[in-house]
Amino acid sequence: MIIILLVLVVALTSFCVFLLLRSRDGATEIKEDLRKYGDGLFSWHDEIFDAEEREDFFRMMKEQGLTELYQDVPFNKSASSIKELVSECEQNGVRLYLLVGEPEWALDKSAVKLRTEIQRAALMGFSGVMVDVEPGSTDEWKDDRGPVMETMTKMLLRGKAAAEENGIEMIVCLSYYYDDYGFEDELEEIVENGCDSLAIMNYDRADEIGQIENEAALCKKYGKRLINIYELQEVGKYGLEESHTYREAGLSALKESAEKLIDHYSGMKISTSLHDYRALKAMTE
Repeated sequence: MIIILLVLVVALTSFCVFLLLRSRDGATEIKEDLRKYGDGLFSWHDEIFDAEEREDFFRMMKEQGLTELYQDVPFNKSASSIKELVSECEQNGVRLYLLVGEPEWALDKSAVKLRTEIQRAALMGFSGVMVDVEPGSTDEWKDDRGPVMETMTKMLLRGKAAAEENGIEMIVCLSYYYDDYGFEDELEEIVENGCDSLAIMNYDRADEIGQIENEAALCKKYGKRLINIYELQEVGKYGLEESHTYREAGLSALKESAEKLIDHYSGMKISTSLHDYRALKAMTE
């Protein structure tokens, strides 16, 4: 009888260990699956079109685990230089997005300039567009935010339709506080019908998880990816305070924050992005 009990205990223990290991493996697989969505980098300047600069750039991208580039491309940039960038991004496993947007675009519900940029991105062979329209500096926004938010929402919906027609992705970049202004309905409309992914400028280290709670819930509801953007530019630039940027805190603190944020929002499509290339380069030299 004792021998039988011992056999049963050993068998039960082995089974429990098996389940524990399997659950751990499963958790690892889930986490790795969530992290397959590439972390990105913003670049507003044209250093990357220099061949020597690109060599250092792609090395830095690999060192930092970045696989998406949101690049501004001036209209006067030659087709050959753009083609070289597209080719080298493909060779280095980097998805390339055209970085576009001006505050005044929020005042044009017909989205003329956005649709033009979407067509340009498609012709250049980019994966998509990162649309960064920040209407806060316009007089119209300062006078009455409501109509501007309504117009910007319509503009983004038209842009998304144009992106679908051109077969490319559209990522919409927004500040984290639109819901604080009472624009929950517009925010939901943008997430549901105005983007493929939502990127949030989460530039306040006080409560990074809580600040994007509503945006995360909407992205999860509609199956969209959420990109949490971290600021790296120096304190004082554009009015940035120390609490807005990781320039002084460092990349290790940023990575710790990213891991906590991703773990908190487990079970959804989520990734991170850094703003911007010049700031990251300064921090890694």
